[in-house]
Amino acid sequence: MNSYIVDTNVIIANPFFMRDFNDCEIIIPIYVLEELDKIKSREGNSGFRARQFFRFFKEIEKNGNLIEGITVDNKVILKTEIQGDLSLIPAGLDPHYVDNKILALMMMEKYKEKTLLTNDVSMRVKASSLGIKCLILDASDKHKLDDLYTGVITCEVTSEMVKKFYTAKEISLEDLKIKSMYPNQFFYGYTEFSYNQIVGKFDEKRNKVIRLKYDDARLYGISPRDVRQKFAMDVLLDPKIPFVTMTSRQGCGKTLLAVAGALEQVLEGNRYEKILIGKNTAPLDKWSYQGYTTGDTEEKLLTHFANYTTTLENIQHLRGKKPRKGVDILQGLIDQDKVEVLDISSILGSSFLNKIVVIDESQSFDIHAMRSMITRIGEGSKLILIGDIAQQTISRLDPDKSGLYASIEWLKELPETAHITLNQVHRSEFVDKASLIFDQKIFG
Repeated sequence: MNSYIVDTNVIIANPFFMRDFNDCEIIIPIYVLEELDKIKSREGNSGFRARQFFRFFKEIEKNGNLIEGITVDNKVILKTEIQGDLSLIPAGLDPHYVDNKILALMMMEKYKEKTLLTNDVSMRVKASSLGIKCLILDASDKHKLDDLYTGVITCEVTSEMVKKFYTAKEISLEDLKIKSMYPNQFFYGYTEFSYNQIVGKFDEKRNKVIRLKYDDARLYGISPRDVRQKFAMDVLLDPKIPFVTMTSRQGCGKTLLAVAGALEQVLEGNRYEKILIGKNTAPLDKWSYQGYTTGDTEEKLLTHFANYTTTLENIQHLRGKKPRKGVDILQGLIDQDKVEVLDISSILGSSFLNKIVVIDESQSFDIHAMRSMITRIGEGSKLILIGDIAQQTISRLDPDKSGLYASIEWLKELPETAHITLNQVHRSEFVDKASLIFDQKIFG
């Protein structure tokens, strides 16, 4: 069995790094835990990651003794080591420095054959000079996106399961051989035949996967192009779910579905009084920036809303209507008092009643801004957050500190919420290929 000793910087880069390992032993020195304990109270990403790790550590401690070792996923054994032999630290190296204490631990006879996990260049140089094996881990943001809740469970099912589902219009998790699901989580079960499949949603009260409530729905005349778009339409139309998040890379239709869903329920269904549309117009971390444009607040905001005006043009095209400029369509809806452009910087103290609120590019709000937006939603309203976690527009905001990421992960157990990650690009074949290449190069 391979055995590793981990450096502090590995945990700060990825608190769940052990998920990338299989059938091995990972030792976390007490010096690393002490250093993380000092870091956890800091503001920013390092403090956030240290706290994430300690929460994980607290959970696994329920399963055993970390001195003896606790087995976690993928047959990984996690252990802690109390201390090393500081007398082994070579002359000239500070014995009080954590990195040197870790090196002293690895120079002990029982640890000589183990491998050091570190992303620190100076640590690697010192370790190599002492004959200690090193392994460099990928410190990219890929793990944050891989771990993100998608809102969908996809697996192969039998024809008998499909028959049972459509006969009873529901099926138990036991029959599907699934341990648990989150409220409003979707299930897609496939067989070797494309027409023989289960398309459903988990009903927490009944503890079963049931048929979609809006299985044959169209949004403002627009039909779904794939099963995940069908899932998105179902929760967009469900008034019992006041909070919906939708993510995807470019070209999967998230903005189009959100806007079409809002138009359907305001112009056609009269379910909500008005549509509020917003986005982060700030180029950095400043909410209130509107640039040096002329006119009142609404006119300034409209200069930033090309994503919405383009979407309105696309909806017009898909409905087979006469081509019109998106700006003219939006202005017409504003004049009819059916749409209002939302100034995110001025929502504090507001309460939205009987409104459907669409916020695009939500990945660019931090968790504090997101909390402020969520708490504005009043009785009879619905909030739809859309964005691309990978397309981070604020350089100092890591994906796992984005308000959208937090909303998806932290609220997924609430029955009033639903999330769907779209995964098929419909813009063009080129966009599909190009976005995949960019994601691979950026996130590994």
